[in-house]
Amino acid sequence: MDQKKVGSFLKELRKEKGVTQEQLAEKLNVSGRSVSRWETGSNMPDISLLVEIADYYDVDVREIIEGERKSEIMDKEVRDVANKMADYAQNEKGRLFKIVRLIGIIGVIVLAISIIFQCTNYNPEPDFGNFAAVVLSIVAFVAMMILTLYVNGIIQKIKKNKFVTVSLIVLMSLLSLVIVRFVLTFLILMGVMAFEVLSPIKKGTEYDKAAMISEYSSEMNSDFLLFPDDLSKSVDDEFAYSAKTGLFDTDGYFILKVKYNEADYNDEVDRLAGTYNDVTIGDGTTYTQYVYYDDTTYNYPSYIAMDGYDDAYEYALLDEENNTIIYVSLSYPEFQNLLKYKDYLKKDKKAYHIEGSSLEEFSIYSHYDPAIDAWVSN
Repeated sequence: MDQKKVGSFLKELRKEKGVTQEQLAEKLNVSGRSVSRWETGSNMPDISLLVEIADYYDVDVREIIEGERKSEIMDKEVRDVANKMADYAQNEKGRLFKIVRLIGIIGVIVLAISIIFQCTNYNPEPDFGNFAAVVLSIVAFVAMMILTLYVNGIIQKIKKNKFVTVSLIVLMSLLSLVIVRFVLTFLILMGVMAFEVLSPIKKGTEYDKAAMISEYSSEMNSDFLLFPDDLSKSVDDEFAYSAKTGLFDTDGYFILKVKYNEADYNDEVDRLAGTYNDVTIGDGTTYTQYVYYDDTTYNYPSYIAMDGYDDAYEYALLDEENNTIIYVSLSYPEFQNLLKYKDYLKKDKKAYHIEGSSLEEFSIYSHYDPAIDAWVSN
């Protein structure tokens, strides 16, 4: 093949078409330099472009290869060249097809493993982002599987091979069970969340410790030991609570502010300092848990009964200048609802999360048992 001759012919065809090298390059989605090299004969168009070029110039591929227009049927030499080109293209297509087929099969396997992993290790929270990721993975898996089966001609083979048919049905059934389990889990969690959202919020300003213990003790993980039994020694007091009883836990707060005379204040501080609770674990061992004193975490010195255990917090703040004590019990604190009580919260709000807490996880109502690596309570 005379590349110079082919190049001149391509240049002649372009001029007849009335287009520039840049316009042709844009049409064929190649660079202008490539077109220039074709026409100088220093390089030839890729085989995949020959048909597109021939169609654009309205000539035969054979004429481009020969470098001139032909009015008669090509001779044997040109026919041989065309046949070799066709064989080469077919072989190249077969090689690429094998690669695409392998990629498709690997993709189906990887997606199947990914879906099983996501479904069986799904975080037990109704997270729409995670749910959407799993659903999209399933859609991608189904699409890729159908494409792979079709491209590889497996669909036709399945009909003829009962073993393959049964194996595929079993595998798809197992995957379907995993997906159904995932969807049901998500729907149940959504139902739980809806139940908790619809749960009524109780609010009040009347202090009644017995009622608090009766209704909220187990939910708040607390017996409210820091809170006074009554307000008989109060000079002035203010109480507010807001609690929502969910299916698994209570979200809310109990905040009591009491002003004492000096003697009663000192007596109450002594009571707080001596607060303790006995916790008996499964083997019968009893642990005495004492209140924790802290003078850095809050805006006031404090006695702490709970810090972060199951996201519950109970503490008493000592306003020594005013002979006042603020008793606080929180469960899953929502700070937007506690702005009016911000002076009674931790200086660093991030410290309410166990990971950032100065006390880590602490409770006088429960005891950490290293034997079972868990917290136990009465």
